[in-house]
Amino acid sequence: MLIGIVLIPPVLLKLASTGYRFARYYLGSRPYREKGAPLLPLRLLAPILVIATAVVFVTGVLLLLLGHGSDSLKQIHKVSFIVWGACFGVHFLAHLPKMLRSLRSDWTTAARRRIPGAGPRASLLAGSLLSGIVLAVLFLSSVSDWRRGPRF
Repeated sequence: MLIGIVLIPPVLLKLASTGYRFARYYLGSRPYREKGAPLLPLRLLAPILVIATAVVFVTGVLLLLLGHGSDSLKQIHKVSFIVWGACFGVHFLAHLPKMLRSLRSDWTTAARRRIPGAGPRASLLAGSLLSGIVLAVLFLSSVSDWRRGPRF
């Protein structure tokens, strides 16, 4: 549960940045159009991945807030996590070769300085992780209560 809570801000940041790129591409921004769209299977998978991600996090937060009372909510959470895992696995493996090439070429400090916006992006990522950690600390007692189970 704590890992899920820590991941909420970074996942929101990822969805926002991906949504921004999506909008820029489909609104006709030249740099985004020149780069091109992802492969068709990945474009078809994207809405399922986004919806599954949202359902996993929303149901997880609801379970944390509402406790053990809802078996249907637990079932939705489990099924959405399975769907998310399958979609994310395909997405991750499809992007892995490009990511490895990018990491190899961009890892040096000089390369990071050449990339426009690298500093603000790193700051946003660090801030989202820090926000997630703060959020998890704030919810520590709720997680402890939830793990003890229902009180009868």
